[in-house]
Amino acid sequence: MRTPPSFHLVRGLRRATGLLLALGLTGAAAAAQDRPTVTEADYDRFESLGSSTMSADGAWLVVDVRRVDDDSELRIHRTDSDSVVVVPHASGPRFSADGRWLGYLIGVSQEEREKAQEANRPVRTKLGLFDLASGTTTERDEVAGFAFSGDGAFLSMRRYGARDADHDGVDVIVRDLQSGAELPFGNISEMSWSDEGALLALVTDAADQVGNGVRLYDAHSGRLRGLDTDEATYLRLGWRDDAADLVVYRTSVEPAFEDTAHVALVWRGLDGDDPESHTLSTGSTAGLSPDIRVVDYRLPSWSDDGSTLFVGLQYRRPAPCPVEEHAMESGDSDTAGEGADESDSEDGENGVRCETPDEDDQPGVEIWHTLDVDPVPQQRVRERQLRQENELAAWHIDDDRLVRLDDEQLESVSLIGGGRAAIGRDETPYDADAMFRQQFFDLYAVDVATGDKAPIAERVTITGGSSPGGRYTLWFAGEDWFAHDLESGTTHNLTEGLGGTFIDLDRTPTQEQMAPFGVAGWMEDDGAVFINDQWDVWMVPMDGGEARRLTRGAEAEVRYRLTSLDSDDEPGFDDDDVQWFSMYGEWTKQSGYARADRPGAEPETVLFTDARVLGLTKADDADLFVFRQERFDDSPDLFVAGPSLDDARQVTHTNAFLDEFAWGHTELVEYENEWGRRLQGVLTYPADFDPSESYPTIVYQYELLSQGLHQFQVPDPTQYYNQQIWSQNGYFVFRPDIVYRDRQPGVSNVQTLRPAMAAVVASEPAVDPERMGLIGHSWGGYQTTFFVTQDDLFASAVAGAPLTNLMSMYASFYWNSGGTNARIFEISQGRMQVPWWEDFASYEANSPVHHIENMNTPLLMAFGTNDGAVEYNQGVEFYNAARRLGKQMVMLSYQGENHGFSREPNQLDYQSRIMQWFGHYLKGEPAPDWITRGLSYIDQKDRVTKPKVIS
Repeated sequence: MRTPPSFHLVRGLRRATGLLLALGLTGAAAAAQDRPTVTEADYDRFESLGSSTMSADGAWLVVDVRRVDDDSELRIHRTDSDSVVVVPHASGPRFSADGRWLGYLIGVSQEEREKAQEANRPVRTKLGLFDLASGTTTERDEVAGFAFSGDGAFLSMRRYGARDADHDGVDVIVRDLQSGAELPFGNISEMSWSDEGALLALVTDAADQVGNGVRLYDAHSGRLRGLDTDEATYLRLGWRDDAADLVVYRTSVEPAFEDTAHVALVWRGLDGDDPESHTLSTGSTAGLSPDIRVVDYRLPSWSDDGSTLFVGLQYRRPAPCPVEEHAMESGDSDTAGEGADESDSEDGENGVRCETPDEDDQPGVEIWHTLDVDPVPQQRVRERQLRQENELAAWHIDDDRLVRLDDEQLESVSLIGGGRAAIGRDETPYDADAMFRQQFFDLYAVDVATGDKAPIAERVTITGGSSPGGRYTLWFAGEDWFAHDLESGTTHNLTEGLGGTFIDLDRTPTQEQMAPFGVAGWMEDDGAVFINDQWDVWMVPMDGGEARRLTRGAEAEVRYRLTSLDSDDEPGFDDDDVQWFSMYGEWTKQSGYARADRPGAEPETVLFTDARVLGLTKADDADLFVFRQERFDDSPDLFVAGPSLDDARQVTHTNAFLDEFAWGHTELVEYENEWGRRLQGVLTYPADFDPSESYPTIVYQYELLSQGLHQFQVPDPTQYYNQQIWSQNGYFVFRPDIVYRDRQPGVSNVQTLRPAMAAVVASEPAVDPERMGLIGHSWGGYQTTFFVTQDDLFASAVAGAPLTNLMSMYASFYWNSGGTNARIFEISQGRMQVPWWEDFASYEANSPVHHIENMNTPLLMAFGTNDGAVEYNQGVEFYNAARRLGKQMVMLSYQGENHGFSREPNQLDYQSRIMQWFGHYLKGEPAPDWITRGLSYIDQKDRVTKPKVIS
């Protein structure tokens, strides 16, 4: 299919318009021409705004900033002034609970890290401690980690151990932050402060396990007491939230088993004079038989009330060659060894030889059967997970009774309501469906006290979590949300008849793979749930009362979403809580926040602006808020404000040097695709834009991209599809929205992209329609490869890791997960709904390789040889077909790389070659040999090729 005549008419009209508009320069464009563009030498200066942490009183804001050169720093800001303290190479900031101190770890520069790596020398961090009251800073060398006590009065510092040590214990120092007094502890492998007060639990792990155990240090009284000691390993310390109850595992090794079991030790009331102690172990706890072990894969967790501890269980693996009892009892290591050798010779009971086979003598074979529900590649990827599969059990501490909540029927069990109830999933009835399509499951309510289960719902695909109190659990089916009341055993439809659209139709290729907009939150008393539709948030009472639409986004096509600001992760809203809603304008790309004084009240817009606004958080103990704001031409920064957000004060100033350079801007381009769907794209202007000139254009595509209108992008060449670098090198960049019709992914792209480009050419006279290039990766690479077999609209194209043959791709594996690609095609991004033998015509019509004879566009393709997402051979198939047809194509094969390139030399190489490819075909720059005639294998091996970035 060739470019329609209407597009050529648009080109002519746009050229005539361009002559009129090019008579003069705007003030902004003239100013931009007075400044230089960003070059390769400038990249390392640019900064990315990382995570931030605000003190409880809101007076301090600590921000992580990382530069393109891989060096980082912490910036410690006063929120009420311009005061800032910069700490190079620091990370992991934490405020003490009393608001007096800020701690962080200080590393070294990227250059020093590289030197240490070359010298096989360890890089060790030091502690920085900033006194927020006095502004003074102290540092402590050789500190690997630190933690403040629950009340903020003490600091524990973990030192480094010896590199060749045969145990995990290291030195730990506890510092009294008021007096400066310090107390050292030796051979500590784990430590943990209680949430409140200053109780520090310590695990000792020494050489030969001598003196191993658990101790408790009360930092206020100075009292140190032993809780348990044994020649064993202790691990998995865990305090109960806001309580003085502690759990730890102690290993239990038995020669009859090759695995390690664990004894759970629990103490309750450690802040009192007479704490309780309890032990979960084989032989003493009802329900824990000798052939079952407590595993350490699943962390022990407490019920909210402390009455129950939840642990993971697993059937034990008998030792293949058990040691003779008399040898173990003798105490003589040589004798024990002889006993082991005798045992290795023959098993006395069954006559089977018991020996460890030599790996070199084993056949290298895997048995793949068509009845495999989970194919062997998937099992191989999940081997560790499969070996660690365990069943959830509830240890009722006071009764010393263990109840198994998982059983052979249920694949998984999840705790809800702080451990008051549990929900189980049974996938077994639908395993055949899951081999190539959707994984369904049945839901069960599991009684934590007895382990009994009762069915809730059948053939479920998506759950929506449970209420904070554990009374209700939610799932999505058809077009609605359903809730089950675990107390009454009743189920009702929550959203039927409300009138909202609760499915994201752009992400729902079939009714099996539904994509609802999600559950937004709950009232903490389980009285109501908040549910998102396409535009708005609904408050749905659980007693059957009338649901209410809280926001009015549908009318203005503004998307509202409920935002939780609680840093303590308290579940649910109470009647006095203020509710905050994020806002996003579908067509304006404005964003901001709205505020409601109480749950259920209509929110009032407090901030809605032409920028990307996100990340609203609140200080724990003050009515101070922080949010992030950015635009394409305005580096991201943090602002602090009061509850109305109208007094926002900019605190950070990233990339403060931005005004030194010419910078582009972004505009929205409106269009309709060929079946009448209204869409938008983002047009980024060249940094040195002059309306009297014409420019080449790079079109980057995936699916929906117009939401990136206001996103700032750092010119980082390791991000090889870096649109900022393209703009700085004199290109327009266009990012269109692409949507799809069922079973027509490639054709839909063509029918959407063609009118999008016509709209770009018509809207901006400086866009040269003869110099447009197309680029995409993965799904975007597939669309790019398909488009150039359908249309000659683009002068050149670049496709990273593209699908090229939908039929062969369907029949392969997604190697990164080991699952079949059939599921991706039938129920996910492929949108094909059926296998290729049921609709051969659609698979053929949408496969680039089947139309390669029509390709006239020079194509650069890149693949990693170990691509685990898109089969490497997808590139090889297309490459060989292109060779057979004499097409202009180059394939870059990056050895050992996966779907995205991880090695920096490869990232830089690919980015450079993209610039050279477009530089030649869109700008007329001289082409290197690798583009015009290729390089032989010997030439590539014998000479170093370092393509230079075109600036």
